[in-house]
Amino acid sequence: MFGPVKPARANGVAMIVILGVITAFAPLSIDLYLPSLPLIEQDLSVSPGLTQLSLALFFIGLAVGQFFYGPLADRYGRRRPLLVGILLYLAATLLCAFSMNIEMLLAGRLTQGFGAAAGPVIARAVVRDLYSGRRAARVMSFVILVMTVAPLIAPVLGGWISSLLGWRAVFGALTLFALACGATLLLALPETHPVERRQSDRLGRLFMGYVPIVRDPLSLAYLGAGGMAFAALFAYVAGSPFVYTEVFGVSQANFGYFFALNVVGLLLGNLTNGQLVMRFGHRRMLTAGVLTMAMGTTVLVAMVAAGIRGQWLLTPVLFVTLSTVGIIAANTVAGLLNRHPDHAGSASALFGVVQFGFGAMSAALVSTIGGDQLVTMVMVMALTAALALASLSALWHQQRQVAAAG
Repeated sequence: MFGPVKPARANGVAMIVILGVITAFAPLSIDLYLPSLPLIEQDLSVSPGLTQLSLALFFIGLAVGQFFYGPLADRYGRRRPLLVGILLYLAATLLCAFSMNIEMLLAGRLTQGFGAAAGPVIARAVVRDLYSGRRAARVMSFVILVMTVAPLIAPVLGGWISSLLGWRAVFGALTLFALACGATLLLALPETHPVERRQSDRLGRLFMGYVPIVRDPLSLAYLGAGGMAFAALFAYVAGSPFVYTEVFGVSQANFGYFFALNVVGLLLGNLTNGQLVMRFGHRRMLTAGVLTMAMGTTVLVAMVAAGIRGQWLLTPVLFVTLSTVGIIAANTVAGLLNRHPDHAGSASALFGVVQFGFGAMSAALVSTIGGDQLVTMVMVMALTAALALASLSALWHQQRQVAAAG
């Protein structure tokens, strides 16, 4: 069952599609679910803050799970940990579907996130197994490009499914997706980390692979920039269902279309990065992405402070701001893995821990502050973008020090 399979081309379009699909576990589990939040609030008789907490707990599961999957992938290869994650995800998704109260749903979402964490960790590690340097950044952009199809269509599908069949049917759809991913893994995903390249230490010692990464100032700067960019994205993810339905007056069935509009920005950002990174390099593209996000959130704060609350005035700025997340993510991963190729699984996992750990804190902050959902969402986005900019400044400072010492 766990032996290698023979794909048509391990480094071709088919591999990029497969990696994009398994990376889509997280965004699909988030975005297909988003239109259901107001329905869950009504059906389970809970506050908006508790329904938003289900998102934050999913992010926590994603973060904690990736901490474990990285060393497991370095020790046991890529396929077996991924299958374990898919099976765990399936069990948790069924628990969510049959939840009779908010406590069961929250437990299911936390566990679901832990299972889903295997997807992005394994996908990034496979990219590093096969590619390096600017080529890895380019391939990672196209993997994220394929993955972005999920949040592009998921909110629309989620709106239809929840409107017609109820919010529990959303988890039925996620169950079918997990089954399809399991079949794809068994039939089409090769083992790219052969036995002779695996870490032979005991499993406990494999977690020591995190030590050189967290001791590397350049890696910490990469993690800060990428993690805080995702924190800005997840502030939007947590706040947008209520901003669009309660502030902008969009119906639940139509929310997915407006959410998907900003996902198009993510799609275009990844496509742009894939075309330009070979020419300019990952650090310059990362810089362009972070600077654009910081400027976009500054404009949003100014607009909200001036009392501008019109959907069609704010949406273009949100579009540009969120389009940078894919650029920042792809180049953060490329820079991080390029510095630690011998611990690709651990480096990939650590990025996921930071990415979704900061995302969880950001989503929890939005739900905890409450109040005016638009103001809260914009302020948290601006704060996290400013922290991403600070991390970028630290990255260039450390890079100049390394160049001077070399």
